[in-house]
Amino acid sequence: MDNILPAYNDPLFSILVIVILILIVAISSYVMGNIKEERKEKSLKHFLNRFSTQETFLEIEEMPFEPKLIKPLKHLAFAFKNQGEYQKAINLNLYLIDNISNFQEKKEILEQLGETYLKAGFLKRAETIFLQILHKYPRNIEALYYIGVVYEMLNEYDKALETLIPLTLLGEETNYLEAHLKLNILLNNNELNRIDKVKRLEELLENRFYDYRGIIKALFQLDVESAWRNIEVSKVERILDILWFLPLSNLNFDIILSEKILSAIFFAKGVLPLQKDNIPKSNIFVIDTIVSAKIGGSDDIDITFSYGCNRCRQHFPIPFTRCPQCYAIDAIQIKETVAKKYKEKGYSLL
Repeated sequence: MDNILPAYNDPLFSILVIVILILIVAISSYVMGNIKEERKEKSLKHFLNRFSTQETFLEIEEMPFEPKLIKPLKHLAFAFKNQGEYQKAINLNLYLIDNISNFQEKKEILEQLGETYLKAGFLKRAETIFLQILHKYPRNIEALYYIGVVYEMLNEYDKALETLIPLTLLGEETNYLEAHLKLNILLNNNELNRIDKVKRLEELLENRFYDYRGIIKALFQLDVESAWRNIEVSKVERILDILWFLPLSNLNFDIILSEKILSAIFFAKGVLPLQKDNIPKSNIFVIDTIVSAKIGGSDDIDITFSYGCNRCRQHFPIPFTRCPQCYAIDAIQIKETVAKKYKEKGYSLL
């Protein structure tokens, strides 16, 4: 035995001990890693099992699973999600996750499931899904963006801001997103008095990353005079609907009459009397069209507004700060259409 093992004072003995320790550590790490992965898998299954597929109308839980079903079922779940059939999409995603063992293959389906929960309004479920993905893949940019949206919808803005740190480290542009979240924090700060809030909003107008439309809208709600003082003629088209729907009590005629584009808008609105010898031009097609029609004697023309997203190209009947479809910020496009004005008639219920 002495001829086989080196003596304790032999340098080879020290090398042998180091090698043995390295092997022990490697084997221990491997075993512990497997145990940890099994626990993660069990935790995910435990979470997903709480949402029974029996809640939906698709009876697929008894259907025998085959790998060739993965792609068509993924496409079907995606189609259901886009059509608003969220329960059916959730059912299909849960079925696929339950029958796929490799987490790498599950990742895309988990992302789709999380997005479906988000669109369906199950924010806590969506949060758990995206946290599971980030626990396994902390550099997943899409999951980081989505969990930030979840936190924003939950009004947990501090957590949403924390997601910007890894996004920035991963090379993502986050200046506009950071400004969007900080603006929401300011607007929802009930401890800040109105005067200080207005002052902060006016300061933010000097920062190009902040949403001009959102700030002006907030100023009209907090301080009408401040809103009028900070209107930029070059950006009027971005707030045309806000100006169009302002009540008469919120109008500043001194400022309106001092700018041709504002005068044209409120001539078209019918607030200012038409003067044929002094017709202002706005260079906004619908406004100039209505003004010309009014000069011609037609007084039953109005504007209807719709709102598009310049990223996903979807259209919506109401304005938004974050696109309801793709969750993009600072992507709103205002669509104005000339329409016939209908006078509302009131009928007594007595």
